[in-house]
Amino acid sequence: MDAAGTLELQWAQGYNGTSAQYIDAKTLVHACGSTVKFIDTESKEETVFPTPGEGVGPLAVNSNFGVFGFSELCPQPRIFVYQYPGFLQQAVLKDEKGAQLEYLSISFSAGYHLATYSGVPDHCVAVWNWHNGTILCNQSVSHPPPQASLTVSPTNWRQLCLLGEKHLSVWQVEQCNKTFLLRSTKVNLPAEDGTLPERENLNEAPIHRPIHITGANTEIKMTRAAIAGVVGENAENLDVGEDVKRRVKLVSQCWSPGGDIYVGCAGGQLMKIEADTHKVKILLKPEMGLLSRESSAILPQAAGSLEDLHRGTSLTEGIPEEPAAEESQQQEKVEETKLERGDSVFLPEGLREGSLNCITLHKNGLYAGGEDGTLRLISLASKDGPLSDVYRGSSPITSLGFSADYQHLAVGTSRGSVHIYDPGAPGSVTDLLDVHFGNMVGLAPLGPGTKHCVTCREDGEVQVWSVEEPSLVTCIPIGVQATSLVCSPSTEVAAVGTKSGHVYFVDLSNLQSPRIIYRHHMHQGPVLHLMHDREGKVLVTGSDDGYVFVMDPRPSTEFKILGYIAVAGEITSVSVLNEGNSGSGVKVAVTSDPSPQARPQAPATQLVKFDLSDAVLKDPTSVHGSTRCDFTDEGVQKQTWKLSVPCYGACLAPGGLLYALAHSNKRMQRFNLAQTKGEDEENNHTLHPDEEYLSHQLPGGTVLLTTHQQWLASCSPDGRVAVRTLQQIERWNEVVAHSFATGGVRWMRFSTDMQYLFTIGRKDGTLSCYKWNFSPAGKSEASEAMEFARGHNTKMHSLRRLEGASAATMPEWSMVKTVSHTDSRPGSATQQEDKLRSRKEEAMSKDEIFTTPTPTPASDATWLETKIQQAIRLESQQFSELKKDLRSQIRDMRRTIHSMMAENAERPDIEKLDRSEFNLDTAEQKRMQAAADDRVAALREELEFKMLALQYLRDLIKRECWDSMKVKGRNVLAFHTSTDVSNYPLRERTKQEMDEVARVTRIRKIENAELAARKEVVELTTKASTGPKTSQEEELLDDEEGAEGKEAPSVTGSLAVDYGGDNEYYYSQFDLHTREQKINQIVLLKDAIYRMKEAFNKQFESVSQLKQQEMVRIKERNARISKILDDLDMAEAAWQPALTIDEQPEKLLVVEDSEVKVEKYVSPEEQKVIEQQKKKEEERRLKEQGDNARERGLVDMMGGVLEVKKEDELKQDIPKPGFVAEGKPEAEWTEEEKKAMVDYEKKVKELTEEREKYRKNLEAELKKLQTQNSEGSASFDEALGQLFKRKVKTEMVINQEELKIVRLELLILAEEELACREEELYRLLDVKKAAKVEAAARLQEARVAVEHFREEYENIVAEDKVMDRAFKKDFADVPAHLQDPLYKAFKRRPRVQRFRTQLDPATAAANPFADRPPSARVSLHTTQSLYTALDEFDGPVNIPDGIEPYVWQRLCETRRLKVEKEQQVKQKALTLAEMNAFLQKRTEEDDRLMDDIDDLITLQNKLREDKMRWMLNLEVQFLLKQGQVEVDSGPFIHDYSDSILLHRGVIEDLNSNIKTLGDAKLQIMVESKDFRKGIHQLEWERRRMQMQKSDLDTKARDIQMFRMTKDLQVYLGDEDHSAMTAHQISVLEQTIASQSKNHEKRVEEFESQLKELRRTIRRMEEQNRGLDRELEELNVSVFERKHINEVNADVRSDAAAEKRMADIVQRRKLVDLAKAQAQEVAVLRAEVERLRMRTFPALVQVEH
Repeated sequence: MDAAGTLELQWAQGYNGTSAQYIDAKTLVHACGSTVKFIDTESKEETVFPTPGEGVGPLAVNSNFGVFGFSELCPQPRIFVYQYPGFLQQAVLKDEKGAQLEYLSISFSAGYHLATYSGVPDHCVAVWNWHNGTILCNQSVSHPPPQASLTVSPTNWRQLCLLGEKHLSVWQVEQCNKTFLLRSTKVNLPAEDGTLPERENLNEAPIHRPIHITGANTEIKMTRAAIAGVVGENAENLDVGEDVKRRVKLVSQCWSPGGDIYVGCAGGQLMKIEADTHKVKILLKPEMGLLSRESSAILPQAAGSLEDLHRGTSLTEGIPEEPAAEESQQQEKVEETKLERGDSVFLPEGLREGSLNCITLHKNGLYAGGEDGTLRLISLASKDGPLSDVYRGSSPITSLGFSADYQHLAVGTSRGSVHIYDPGAPGSVTDLLDVHFGNMVGLAPLGPGTKHCVTCREDGEVQVWSVEEPSLVTCIPIGVQATSLVCSPSTEVAAVGTKSGHVYFVDLSNLQSPRIIYRHHMHQGPVLHLMHDREGKVLVTGSDDGYVFVMDPRPSTEFKILGYIAVAGEITSVSVLNEGNSGSGVKVAVTSDPSPQARPQAPATQLVKFDLSDAVLKDPTSVHGSTRCDFTDEGVQKQTWKLSVPCYGACLAPGGLLYALAHSNKRMQRFNLAQTKGEDEENNHTLHPDEEYLSHQLPGGTVLLTTHQQWLASCSPDGRVAVRTLQQIERWNEVVAHSFATGGVRWMRFSTDMQYLFTIGRKDGTLSCYKWNFSPAGKSEASEAMEFARGHNTKMHSLRRLEGASAATMPEWSMVKTVSHTDSRPGSATQQEDKLRSRKEEAMSKDEIFTTPTPTPASDATWLETKIQQAIRLESQQFSELKKDLRSQIRDMRRTIHSMMAENAERPDIEKLDRSEFNLDTAEQKRMQAAADDRVAALREELEFKMLALQYLRDLIKRECWDSMKVKGRNVLAFHTSTDVSNYPLRERTKQEMDEVARVTRIRKIENAELAARKEVVELTTKASTGPKTSQEEELLDDEEGAEGKEAPSVTGSLAVDYGGDNEYYYSQFDLHTREQKINQIVLLKDAIYRMKEAFNKQFESVSQLKQQEMVRIKERNARISKILDDLDMAEAAWQPALTIDEQPEKLLVVEDSEVKVEKYVSPEEQKVIEQQKKKEEERRLKEQGDNARERGLVDMMGGVLEVKKEDELKQDIPKPGFVAEGKPEAEWTEEEKKAMVDYEKKVKELTEEREKYRKNLEAELKKLQTQNSEGSASFDEALGQLFKRKVKTEMVINQEELKIVRLELLILAEEELACREEELYRLLDVKKAAKVEAAARLQEARVAVEHFREEYENIVAEDKVMDRAFKKDFADVPAHLQDPLYKAFKRRPRVQRFRTQLDPATAAANPFADRPPSARVSLHTTQSLYTALDEFDGPVNIPDGIEPYVWQRLCETRRLKVEKEQQVKQKALTLAEMNAFLQKRTEEDDRLMDDIDDLITLQNKLREDKMRWMLNLEVQFLLKQGQVEVDSGPFIHDYSDSILLHRGVIEDLNSNIKTLGDAKLQIMVESKDFRKGIHQLEWERRRMQMQKSDLDTKARDIQMFRMTKDLQVYLGDEDHSAMTAHQISVLEQTIASQSKNHEKRVEEFESQLKELRRTIRRMEEQNRGLDRELEELNVSVFERKHINEVNADVRSDAAAEKRMADIVQRRKLVDLAKAQAQEVAVLRAEVERLRMRTFPALVQVEH
């Protein structure tokens, strides 16, 4: 087949929402499966470029040079760069420094550079020169993101940005001549709320440990990594859980012309990264989404698709309706009010989560699209960044790309559509592409099979594609998840299998309006396989439920199901074959996997083949095994084989052959079914391959036979399609249709004429069409295939036309009909079962015949379930009479048996029959009994396993928490109080723990001995140097040694010595410096705690035994008390204490029979044992009741008792005399009887006295016993109280020791953190030193390169100067008068204009990078312009006069050489400047690393000092009395951070000094008090005398100022004061009489005036009433006049009104003027009065 020709890619369809970018002004490019697709946005013509590599990875374009590049999807991938539109290969980028497995992102610069980011395992950023195919530099990424995008600045190829979800780094390419270096700066991402969390500087280490942990004087800086114990690179990015804020998730990026980076986040935040400082600025957040008012207009919506048309939806359905006028006005008023107040108008179209999934820059602003399908424009010119929506779509936007002229924006969506938006015409949106993305599950050519092909996607979208014109013709959604598709050759109907087990039939005869015409529910599981034969006779379906159904695919038969067969296991492939002419039957082969374990995409191990002859197809009922329409094995010649080799994709071929792809090797197997029959015992039902051929590289795939049955095609997950001929099957033609990285090829089909090959990918959602390009040798095979196709189509044409007419008459299937049909069905299955059960019970209670109703199929039953129900219904109808007779007979038998059982119940027991004798069906009874026994056994086994698990858990808990305890935990409770004391549960110390204690003890012994020996040496040395000491000095020294020999509890920090925790080997708290000492101290403290608990447990055990002894004594007393109470006939109960469960915890592990509340189950075996024990006990009791000589002798001789007790005698009454008992009258008694009666009474009296005396004794004894019980229990309660106090003290001491342990462990932890920090500093120092070595090497290389290049530059400059100087020598033959103009012409240079992009005004206004052209284009333009201008200068018109042409020609050549040399000098100068800058950066880098090393060394030294101070400055625990602590307590714990510890003597000396000074101060205060008392007395005298002086002054002033009136002078001059008084009295009396007369006269006058006033009031009232009447008349007149004036207001002039208004205004002004003048007059009067008062005389007060 390889010689027949080649398969060439014709077209491809599919878009998954990946990057769609413009490669020029009108051509859009995007990846399409394993191809690259180009679409002309104006003509919509499509061009597909088949890639040479393995699939298409990241795709990038460079519109400046018209190139595109992409990477492969394979190990060691290459990057291909091609020119458009000629598709000329520009470069293939591959290098050892490139990616090993994959490229995650590639990006072109505006020039000749390409940046790439590779994935695992290298994660490397590389920069390539795609023009010459070399890699310039690369650098691995520290802490790389798993997925990231890399972009290059459009204005500066040296700037790169790597963006991941949680990673953002800016990269700079530095150049030194031909050496390139990549430098990165990682950007610290802000939190979602916009705050920027501060990252920890590992060098400065700003994190401080709290003071209460590290001590008051040892505050040490510590990093989070050191606290966490992390060392290495992970320490740099360590985040502590409590300090971590959710960072923003980065999703998109774009560059600004100034080099800033705009970054979009998943949460809707828009950030800006400054180019120089790399600072982050939050431009927009979701809550800042303030929209402009223009956004309230109706926005362009996504255009309706073909799917919308078929669903019956309008294209305007998604556009919001225009609001009513009143509502819009009200809304505008509300918004205007908010804007006037300064409030923000938040509209629902603002930024939200997922709004910035892709962004791109335009002169208008930043365009952003996201998951909501809305395209937004963010204006960057405004400070607040107003936001407006410019386009609203129905699918999430995943790609944005501007055309080269920035006049159009391509908007790609995840739905598989591309829209073109025109920024210059808001609201202008056109649909370019809409192919509904999704994985394809089915592919088939539509009859006649040469013009259209049909595909189906996973979501149920059926699409019809044109073969000749690569376009989508129509589509229709099924509405459910699809799994397979096939088209019938006999009709234009497509069958779609779904995941729910349905098969939908879609009529495609009218492509403008496809419709669903029928639906079958075939399987319980998904319909995985649908296959037609080539003539369209049958349609075979397969699923994982083990059934293969055969149906008639013609609409005229309404897709009748012919029958089915059962196949074991999940069906993996179905193959249908027609052999011979049209009269032959159909052969079907089915492979399956019968293994019980469900394995996804498992290979087949079983083959089933059956034949459907024409007779069977015409009358399928002839081979049905039952009414369920199942085919019999003999009727369809069913055969079954086991495959020796597991295979995929079996395919039947003519001649009884079967081809399949092997699972275990890369081979195609051929099986000959004609030579081996299925189910052949000799071959053990196993089918072996007879031939093998080379095949695909990956397991899985499909094998397909073409329509003319001459070619065999196969596809596989490796992405390749192989085509072979059956004659030369070992040779094949292969094409790479899809990439293996996306799952390879799912399905393939040939067109009917075999000219086209269609393939669909497994996961790329792409449809590819390949066309044969036959070679001369293959044209014969092609003609045969086309001839067969022509004949086949001619034969099928009439059938296809008839079936098309039948399909057209079928109504369109609708889900509404199905739902209504489903709703009309009866209730749920549960309700039906309950109703049936109730009817059955009712019939049984009435002894009636109950007929089970015929079952009905479920609401959505499969075809097979419906057939089974129909068969049951038919069987019920056929045998209805027989069933009725049988039911009647059964009822009669039941009645007879019931009567016999009733009669048997009345019989005597000896005549009764067992109930089992009435069972008629003993076999059924045994079966039911066996089933019940099996169920009981299963339940018993399940319960036994559960009990076993619970027992294991119980034993585990008991062993861990009880058996392993040396001392079990228990409590002791008081008798009369609530005191409860528990002991300390203790485990048995392990040998390891004991060995650890012994080891530490030995160490301490050695240390103590060594310390003692050292002291002796020191003492001897001291004695030898100081001489002998006196006896008094020795005594003092002995006392000091005795005091220092053992530390006091206040210094040790606990009272463990008093509670059994003493240990002579303790370290002093002042000596715990090293880590080993702290660990040893912890071991000793834990040992002390254990011993203290043991000591307390001993006391606890003694108290517990004391309680048990007391309870025994109480029990003994209670026995006597109970006896006394019985003797005294008292109903009182004795107090009997009992132990609780806390005091006897071992009882928790023992279950008493009384605790089990349910009835105990006794097995038959246990019941037999119990009966035997009862029988033995009964025999023993009867035997004891026999002839017992001992008991009989005791009764006969001693009355049945061995000892007679006094209380028994007192209980016996004295018998009365016989005559009294006989009732003899007292008068008839004899003397003897009377004497006997007296004796009887005397005895009775004595007995009564004895009884009373005995009763009192018993009461006294009872009281004594009760008192003893009370005293004993109270004594125990007191002992328990003492134990409780001991427990509290012990707990206190244990807590003190545990506090020591916690402090020591904290110190050890701090030391470990210090060690970790020190190790990290050493690591950082090593890293910095290594970087310093590299930097020094780079610096040296740069210096050498700069020096070498400077020499080259100087040489070129010298050469340029030499050329200038050599001009006169070179032109010495020219006359002298011509050399000057010739030299001027030599020095003349063209003036090159600055490069400006030649853009039209519209493009310049839209392109944000128009003012910043790329440097490569600027350099190229400058060079071209210079040489163009030189060509103009060399023209003849510029020849000076008198210059010969040959001289001019030589001058032009020399000038051109000089210009070239000058250009070289300029270029070398720029390069030298760049190299100097590179050298300066390397120098700064070297200096910075040196500073970092110095800082690290400083940190290390400081850390050593801190560590040493930490070891020496210890934290000591003291136990002080309450009076010795003079620190104010805090709310809970004392804070001793600013406290100081002093010796007691210092405090006492201080107190004595304070007392002495206090006494002196008191004495001084007393003297001061007496002196102040004298001062106060003198002050009081002074004040008193001042007051007397003031009083005398006042009196003198009063006397001086006293007025001497005439009356006073008379009074003073007349000596007869009495006569004067009498005269005054007479004068006063006359005055009183005169005033009385005047008063009476005035009263009379007032009365007459009052009468006159009353008359006047009455007169005025009359006048007022008259005025009221006149007022009413005037009001009427006024209202009439007013009405008339209002009527005539329109025709009357306003002159009168204006005049009146002027009069009123004038009067108002006059009034105001009068008021002002009146106020001025009042002011003047006041001033006059004031001046007048100033002229009045005044008396002057004389001061004394």
